[in-house]
Amino acid sequence: MPSDSKPDRPRISEGLLRNLVLLTLPLLSFQSQVLEIVKTSIKDAGHVKPAENFVLLELQALMMILDRSHTLRNLIDPDFEKRLEKACKEIFPKVASASIGLIEAQETILKGIFEALQKLKQGDKASASTSFKARPRSRDE
Repeated sequence: MPSDSKPDRPRISEGLLRNLVLLTLPLLSFQSQVLEIVKTSIKDAGHVKPAENFVLLELQALMMILDRSHTLRNLIDPDFEKRLEKACKEIFPKVASASIGLIEAQETILKGIFEALQKLKQGDKASASTSFKARPRSRDE
């Protein structure tokens, strides 16, 4: 076993760490761009409608598979499918709105990680460990 003068020091070579950072930065940048596209499309109600229709059609197909004769659905309510559709139409915009908040939180985290990795890549290791400070984003950003 080789004797190590600094046992607390990580054993990953700095070159390997730098290469991993270089591979990670484009991926984080891509993820940030995809999040922005998703957020923009969710804000546009025209883009949410196809997803809402897809969910409704999948629920209808599932009900057809599980209850072909309408026995269970008629026991619950004769207008079960109409009530389910109405409930989905009320719920879906709320889910989309909550998704925007989640996407904004992910963007904040990504920005902090990206900045920390940029500093690490540039060799500023001392400040990289303290550079991530999450701050709430305003809706205008």
